[in-house]
Amino acid sequence: MTGHEREPDDNGPVYKSVDIETKEPPEPATDVQEEEYIIQRKNMRFTVDHQPNWGLSFLLGFQQYMIMFGPTFAIPVILAPSLCIKDNVIAKGQLLNTMFVICGVSTLLQIFLGTRLPIIQSGSYVYFAVAAGILKDKCSKDGTYDHVAENGTTVKLNYDPNWHDHMTELQGNLMLGSVIQVLLGGFGLVGLLLKVIGPLTIAVLISIIGLSLAEVAAASASTHWGISMGMVILVALFSEYLKNIPVPVPTLSFKPNVRCRIAWPKLFSTLSIILSLIFFWVLCAILTAAGVFKKGQAAYTGDLPDQLKEAQWFYFPYPGQFGTPRVSIGGFVGMFAGVLAGIIESIGDYYACAKLSGAPPPPKYALNRGILMEGVGCFLTGVCGPGIGVTSYSENIGAIGLTKVGSRRVICCSAILMIAIGVLGKFGVFFASLPEPIIGGMYMVMFGLIAAVGISNLQFVDLTSSRNIFVIGISLYLGLVIPGWATKNADKIDTGYRELDQLLIVILQSGMIIGGGLACFLDNTIPGTDDERGMTGYKLATKNAKDSQLQRDVYWVPGTARLIERMPFLKKLPFVQK
Repeated sequence: MTGHEREPDDNGPVYKSVDIETKEPPEPATDVQEEEYIIQRKNMRFTVDHQPNWGLSFLLGFQQYMIMFGPTFAIPVILAPSLCIKDNVIAKGQLLNTMFVICGVSTLLQIFLGTRLPIIQSGSYVYFAVAAGILKDKCSKDGTYDHVAENGTTVKLNYDPNWHDHMTELQGNLMLGSVIQVLLGGFGLVGLLLKVIGPLTIAVLISIIGLSLAEVAAASASTHWGISMGMVILVALFSEYLKNIPVPVPTLSFKPNVRCRIAWPKLFSTLSIILSLIFFWVLCAILTAAGVFKKGQAAYTGDLPDQLKEAQWFYFPYPGQFGTPRVSIGGFVGMFAGVLAGIIESIGDYYACAKLSGAPPPPKYALNRGILMEGVGCFLTGVCGPGIGVTSYSENIGAIGLTKVGSRRVICCSAILMIAIGVLGKFGVFFASLPEPIIGGMYMVMFGLIAAVGISNLQFVDLTSSRNIFVIGISLYLGLVIPGWATKNADKIDTGYRELDQLLIVILQSGMIIGGGLACFLDNTIPGTDDERGMTGYKLATKNAKDSQLQRDVYWVPGTARLIERMPFLKKLPFVQK
């Protein structure tokens, strides 16, 4: 703080600064962040620490559940061909039930013991490319499998009866990779990753995930291009062209003397995928009943009643339900790459969620705790299935900004719904019977959005720099070309050692490892300024504010303050509040 002392002269009064206090001023960045935090809280309907009544919380939680339903539902469907169970609806239903239960448990862990932000945890798409590499060539060429029945006769099946063996390989490698994630969070090593992994690496890494799955989308869509493209068009119509049009919906009122009222939510934007899915599913059912689609065609729905009869009413996932997890060197390397990509994605989501939910920027201990709990969630998907790690869901974070509802209680109710609906066995089988062309349309939309999310990270980068253009172009192109060649020529990789061959095949077939690793190497070795590389803007977007009472109210785990006072050595742990 400074004062002013007057020194008169012939030209009039002149003022010079005089130090009257030696105390350093507070950091202006922190003041700005706290001011933004206060403004954001005023604009929220329910902030992170607000607790709406339970009825309203479950209603708002169901809305969040519906937003994450579409992408989560697609996970076992995308995974099924690699597991050789593309036509096994019962098996896909079990994977779907397991995925929802694990997502609900992981979300509760994140809310109570992790960052304590209102973040939903669900399966991460970054693991699909890894799973495809690990399970390459596991399925038969003609899609049929010999199975010895109980009476001793051999029958042909359209799915692999030993698909559990493929699943356990995914599970074991994910469990080992998730242990590394727990250690990174537990020892506070996340900050070291951010020093070498910038927006260039993230952009290439995530974009390759979406682009590398193009053949998967084309294979499903080609079963009936009319329905698949119709699905894409309808999703675009609902999510973009009609997103601001409110729809009248009668709802119960919580006000006295008013039993019912008309709400006007923007359902088209919130439920664009679900509404499109329902429309074309009903259309397929009508055309099946009319005899247009015959048995054996991809859009045929006539088998659904029999499949529902065969399914159990309740299905409770448990550890080891698919067998004993197995580990391979190549599989672990691939899963570890997926874990790193998930960590990077989640850190950005933490800051975005804090800003949108009326919370101050998360401190380092909250970041470490969040990554640690995500590692625990990934370990659970490894123990129980389906072998696809969990991460924070950006779609639900965007919904917080749209609805102005960022309450932890609401997300807690959403997690409870995930678990409750996830144990309904017939629910999983019902949605697992979705016709293949509709799935193809979903693929094209979702995989395209994943690639676009990756490209959006270039907002921090100087795209007029020839250095950055070189890094992006070479990394992205080789991240697609080399895995494409390795996939078609895996038999040419022969070092004489089976384990080494497996490791090389998984690495060379993973676009994330090739493209992301090359981008990271080039970005850190080719000379360039922080502004040019986008590191300055990226660091500002993920900057910590200094500790304050505001942060303690949001991020401290309830009931632990007294324990930490009694055992002060706990403060040395990177994930414990200071």
